[in-house]
Amino acid sequence: MLPTPKDTLGYSREEIEAICRIRKISPYIFWKAFGVNTIAVAADGTSRFYGCDVERTLYILKSKDGKYHVWD
Repeated sequence: MLPTPKDTLGYSREEIEAICRIRKISPYIFWKAFGVNTIAVAADGTSRFYGCDVERTLYILKSKDGKYHVWD
């Protein structure tokens, strides 16, 4: 199961790359599989990536656990 994001809008790039390190997935491979998705912009102007898109990408990369909500 994914950790809870620090921001209610979603995961930061740093949080996603930490998840990749834990799962032994290259961040480069993750971002290639992630592709183009809608994002939220935090108050400080940084990007936040929706949990469902992170889950979908992990699902594509065969790094599955827990319950996935895949809408795409």
